[in-house]
Amino acid sequence: MIENKKASILLVLKVLEKYSDENHFLTQKEIIDKIYQDFSIELERKSIAYSLFLLEELDYDIVRKDNGGVALFSRLIDDSEASYLIDSIFSSRSINSKEAKNLINKVTSIFSKYKKEEFKSFSSYLYKTTEINRTKNKEVMYNISIILEAIRLKKRISFKVIDYDKNGKEIERLDGFIYKVSPYYLVNNFGRYYLLSNYRADYKTLNTFRVDYLKDIKIIENDPYYIPLKELDEKYKDFDIVKYINNHIYFYGGDVIEAKIELKNEHAVLFIKDWFNENAKIINENDKIYAFIKGNENAILFWCLQYLQILKVVSPLSLKEKIKNILLDYLKDEE
Repeated sequence: MIENKKASILLVLKVLEKYSDENHFLTQKEIIDKIYQDFSIELERKSIAYSLFLLEELDYDIVRKDNGGVALFSRLIDDSEASYLIDSIFSSRSINSKEAKNLINKVTSIFSKYKKEEFKSFSSYLYKTTEINRTKNKEVMYNISIILEAIRLKKRISFKVIDYDKNGKEIERLDGFIYKVSPYYLVNNFGRYYLLSNYRADYKTLNTFRVDYLKDIKIIENDPYYIPLKELDEKYKDFDIVKYINNHIYFYGGDVIEAKIELKNEHAVLFIKDWFNENAKIINENDKIYAFIKGNENAILFWCLQYLQILKVVSPLSLKEKIKNILLDYLKDEE
């Protein structure tokens, strides 16, 4: 049995969280009725009054009206913060629809029933989460927790990688080959989680794996082969994850280059700044606009292919040749 006297403050708080906000106030009688309705416990007005006093003493944002109504105003997060979190969950393709819906329900659980209805009616996020193309891998949240734990403990992990055959059927890459890596960072890039790690110490380089393509992930215990990132290679001694992310917009592996790009009009500057921000330098030269951008060569290559109508690669020559060859191959196939 719950002792009513000790439980009253918690019960009052739960009712205020669920049924009150800045637009919905409750009288003491209504609080008593809601407690009985939800918990089958009868409380006296004296217990309600004392519980409200204690909640105010504990700095809960209890607001009183002249007619005796009370409401809980501020929550752990406000409406705009909740909307941002919901939008982030909704936009993420790294978690499946069931997990997305559960997370959104947890975010909105701190609000009154009326606020929850507002979130549903104004954004319909709880429905749209099932419509967006997202991963079907149910292990993603578990994978993330295991990877973070391995990074903290500085231990290697093992996993298999999901792939697809020519018919679109899901298979295991390399017939179920088990990868063993030293994990360093998890990065959320365009709604997908990527693991930054070293797979083969002989190559002394960073390898990237999509977390939603990993399965059967495990921490390798009693394993002496973990390699700290700064010991992997001289160039990683002062590794800066923010700089790395800015230089790898699509998270392709490979060397970082500086490309000079001619912009065909001033509106193209917006696209440069939108993607590269401070990693891009804009100059005007001989009545032409140029952008100097730094990044992984493969990432810049595929980025340029999206915007060929508004730009032209000036250098390096290797990047120009790759784009030229891709276009020639495409045109050859069209003949």
